[in-house]
Amino acid sequence: MRTRAKTIAAAVAGRAWPVAGAWPGPTLDVWTGRLRRWGALELERGRAFLMLPVAMGAGILLYFAAPAEPALAAPLMLLALLCLAAFRLRERYAAFLVVSALAAMAGGFAAATLKTQWIKHPVLAGETGTVKIEAWVEAVEKREAGDRLTLHVITMAPAPPQIPQRIRVTSRTRTSVAVGQAVTLAARLRPPADPAAPGHYDFGRDAYFMGLGASGFIIGAVTIGATSATGDPPWPVQLRARLDSVRTAISTRIRAAIPGPAGAIADALVSGKRDGIPEGINEAMRAAGTYHILSISGFHMALVAALIFAVVRGGLALVPSLALTRHVKAWAALVALLVSTVYLVISGAEVATQRSWIMIAVVLVGVALDRGALTLRTLALAAIAVLLIAPESLLGPSFQMSFAATLALIAGYVTLRPWAERHSGDPAGWGRSLLIVTNGVIGLATSSFVASLATTPYAAFHVNAVHLYGVAGNLLGAPIIEFFVMPLQILALLLWPFGWDKPVWALAGLGIDLFVRSGEWVASWPGGRVIVPSLHPTGLLTLSAGFIILGLFSTPLRWLGLPAVALGLLMAPDGQRPLLLVDGEGATVAARAPDGTLRVVSARGNRFAVQRWLSGEADRRSATDETLQEGVRCDSLGCAMPLAGGGRIAVPRHPDALPDDCHEARIVVTRNDPPPGCAAIVVDLRAIAWTGALRIHAEAGGLRVEAARPMSAERPWFRPRPPGVAPPVLRFPSRSAAAPSADLPAESGLGPDLEEIDPEPAQ
Repeated sequence: MRTRAKTIAAAVAGRAWPVAGAWPGPTLDVWTGRLRRWGALELERGRAFLMLPVAMGAGILLYFAAPAEPALAAPLMLLALLCLAAFRLRERYAAFLVVSALAAMAGGFAAATLKTQWIKHPVLAGETGTVKIEAWVEAVEKREAGDRLTLHVITMAPAPPQIPQRIRVTSRTRTSVAVGQAVTLAARLRPPADPAAPGHYDFGRDAYFMGLGASGFIIGAVTIGATSATGDPPWPVQLRARLDSVRTAISTRIRAAIPGPAGAIADALVSGKRDGIPEGINEAMRAAGTYHILSISGFHMALVAALIFAVVRGGLALVPSLALTRHVKAWAALVALLVSTVYLVISGAEVATQRSWIMIAVVLVGVALDRGALTLRTLALAAIAVLLIAPESLLGPSFQMSFAATLALIAGYVTLRPWAERHSGDPAGWGRSLLIVTNGVIGLATSSFVASLATTPYAAFHVNAVHLYGVAGNLLGAPIIEFFVMPLQILALLLWPFGWDKPVWALAGLGIDLFVRSGEWVASWPGGRVIVPSLHPTGLLTLSAGFIILGLFSTPLRWLGLPAVALGLLMAPDGQRPLLLVDGEGATVAARAPDGTLRVVSARGNRFAVQRWLSGEADRRSATDETLQEGVRCDSLGCAMPLAGGGRIAVPRHPDALPDDCHEARIVVTRNDPPPGCAAIVVDLRAIAWTGALRIHAEAGGLRVEAARPMSAERPWFRPRPPGVAPPVLRFPSRSAAAPSADLPAESGLGPDLEEIDPEPAQ
């Protein structure tokens, strides 16, 4: 296949660039020839293989977009048939490429389906009262105001219809429990949270893939010991307990040598425990663009691997008998891989750290085999491994941002480095300058800028914010961690058995103090954090396709990615401001006021949901801002406020308020049946059990409803729905209802003959 591609490239190479003065016009034949030549060169350079993880990602997206859970046999059979067809068509290159791409898509779809079936577990159907729980402790996270426990459930009383196997509960006080212990406690549980609005972060889906079936709050004290806990805990709990004992010993040693926040950061860099870092420092690091340094990810894994590789290879190179006769580079790579694996285990082996380890492992194995380390093929192999093991990670910001940054860095490196090396002989030339740039401090700034540029769209999509000073923050802070703190921490761990580690930890603490000061200084610069409105997923997909084309292709075909990037930027702004928002519990309602801003109409508010709604509109107010209640009138029977476009919205607390609200309001949001002849549009909150959070838009043809959970869809991570038929989300006035015409906007198109409407799924 490569021979054929090389033959095609050689056949057209002679007429690739006409001489000056004889440049042909932009005829169809000329462009067809160029496209063939460029396509042949891309195939010759192995770019087809680089598209396999892209095709797998497309298959995973198709899986998560499916309205119902697919049968496992279907994608597996399709994958087998496509692999067989690709083998039979291996001599017909064009057909082979097409079928291989389809097989990769089927592989991604099958991997996601298999992962979902493999981890299948019950999810709590609804909120419980106080329940008594006996469980094994799997994880303990210490926070500023209490602990958060992950529990492996033994018994639960009274038992709900679906007893979750693993739960996560929060205590407002310290619990003094350890991983591996059996505990007894009382708690109130609820299903994992639905998205705050259609298209927002889906904690319920992520909780399902983490094995969590419920979350809640602890009531009272936690008692160590459980009457039903006989024998040893399950082996996963035992493994976690042994690992946690090692991590706890490391944390205790570090924090004894480095007091205060610096010790908490030093602990986070080694053990992955970030529970002691003050929230103010976290916010400052986010504003400075250096928060990724506080969490063990690709930065730390690559740093540890590079340091160990350099030290081992340099040490072995000092022994001539080994350096001249043995493959010491491979030995150094294998030692670095072993240390990276130990680091993975000590740090807690979180999902993001696992992805980083996979990428580092692929790189180090390539080095041991004398293959290029920083190549696009290595990145593709790492992406394939991650997508096979954790297909759900494709939808998360960690996967998207890490691979976007790595793709941008490697693509820039492989593009500029060969040209710079060819021109490096000229002492004053640009090639020599570029070599200096790629190896010096300016190279760090360039790398930070490229990585920040590549990850900005994904940060804007997931957190509705862009930090402008990330390059400056990383330029100041990253070298401190890279060249000072991390080497000292590795040295301290090596000196621990000999008792000489504490002075080294203290010296590392001085570097961490300097790192924190630099981050806080950058964070103090004005205008560093820009709030952006919600972006449409279609725009992000189009933008990503453009980035992939720009990064993976090597011929002028790569510039086809620029129109895709431009189109994605044009499509990215959502531009739709809803009239009404309801959270996934039906407890919080926000509506558009006449001045165009949101107001919280319900007396009980979910601050997290309100904050996400405000961020989605680039509204800088916080969820506790007093202006969110301006114009809202509440009494013992309910709340009401004027609406944008005319009329009022009412959220009654008691059924006795419904008759008056139906007569006076344009929209009524309630869980109760409206009285006959209600003249208002009724939003039935009982439908929330089927739809999750709602976003309702006022349009020329009436009202349009978006639901976080489409009524016709059913997936394992959806909250179990009640039996029976789902009520309609909207009920419109009947023909006999006398709705005040002044309360309806003239362009709404809501006539008295409209009765009810079902929601459309969120796109």
